[in-house]
Amino acid sequence: MLAFVHANLIDGTGRDPRPCSTVLIQGGSIIAAGADVDVPVGSVVVDLRGKTLLPGFIDAHLHLGGSDSLDDRMGNHGRHFTWDYSYNIARLMAWGVTAVRSGGDWTPEILEFRDEVEAGAVRAPHIVAPGRFVQAYEGHPLSTVYMNDPAIMQNACVLIHEGDGADRIGASVRRAVSEGVDMVKVFCGDDDKLRYPDDTTVPSLTDEQLRLVVRFAHEAGKRVMCHIDDLCDMGRAVDAGVDTVEHVCNVCTDPDQEIGEELLAKLVEHGVCVTPTIVATAEHEEHGFANGAPPVAPAARRAVSKMIQAGVRIGVGTDAGIPFVAYGESLHREMRELVGCGMTPLQAVSACTGGNAKILQRDALYGTVEAGKLADLVVLGSDPLDDIENTRDIALVMRAGRVVVDNGILSE
Repeated sequence: MLAFVHANLIDGTGRDPRPCSTVLIQGGSIIAAGADVDVPVGSVVVDLRGKTLLPGFIDAHLHLGGSDSLDDRMGNHGRHFTWDYSYNIARLMAWGVTAVRSGGDWTPEILEFRDEVEAGAVRAPHIVAPGRFVQAYEGHPLSTVYMNDPAIMQNACVLIHEGDGADRIGASVRRAVSEGVDMVKVFCGDDDKLRYPDDTTVPSLTDEQLRLVVRFAHEAGKRVMCHIDDLCDMGRAVDAGVDTVEHVCNVCTDPDQEIGEELLAKLVEHGVCVTPTIVATAEHEEHGFANGAPPVAPAARRAVSKMIQAGVRIGVGTDAGIPFVAYGESLHREMRELVGCGMTPLQAVSACTGGNAKILQRDALYGTVEAGKLADLVVLGSDPLDDIENTRDIALVMRAGRVVVDNGILSE
């Protein structure tokens, strides 16, 4: 039995912190947590006085087979090319990330790797994945940022052609689901950023095709995450019945776009969760990776601020795996961005832990510090409620009861 004692506990549920708390861990799980927990005789005791204990962080949107370097522009590779995603995994865990939702990967490789991680054969964050992404033929992203790479076409795509109806779309979605995916990812958008400011339009799914993808995914018991490029796409996605919307305002879209009251009301009414990935838009623009387009990050921040005020569910994700968006570290900037948009630090931390676990549909397993949950934990050297930047002060990371990062806690 391991006992963390005298911790400032932020449990990921949204409740206020509980000072001087004890958390008991045995066999990879949390046995008890709270201020009134007795420490059993014979326990290994770790004193966390002056430190904060919270759930492991969860990135609700990244690309595990991608690359955050321009050396591999918009890379998307399988486990063998990336040595079992080893660099990306190491960076994630170093920054306290113990679970991820990876949005479109080589399949079945990502699903096989996911299962090996859960079986304990590989030390890595928990993975939830949609496998292949569904997109329009000659559309985004295969025919834009992936430049019609035949390997990505073969291993990571489901292509919907112009004129495809219920029969073909239903068969395509069922075939993708049969591979063992956790959800379905679909693209709703017609932007080609690489050709800005020239003609930037590429084919996109029609409204009816988008509705069919959602219908057949739901019939198969799978939720739908939907990539959008701008707020117009968001409206289409919500009307089609998607469960989560990925992004808000991407580079090379209208810098003057504003979210309307009608769309805000629909997001709230239908319980749609939005994962803004503001950090991705901001990093691209700050690094001059927007082909000279006017900055759109301010529009994204305005929209997210209104969503927070309206009570829209917000996920915390990064789009890591695209150039300049670093694995792990970018999640801390995204929390800072959300605080800048109106969340309190407690709300941002809770969204990045317990809230994201609900988005991944894994909240029965992890995401909060409660008895019966997996011991996916982070110890911070300072209090993130004093300053959200303190989420970067990683002292220890535990994944399913195993220490994966120790920056001096156990050696003190």
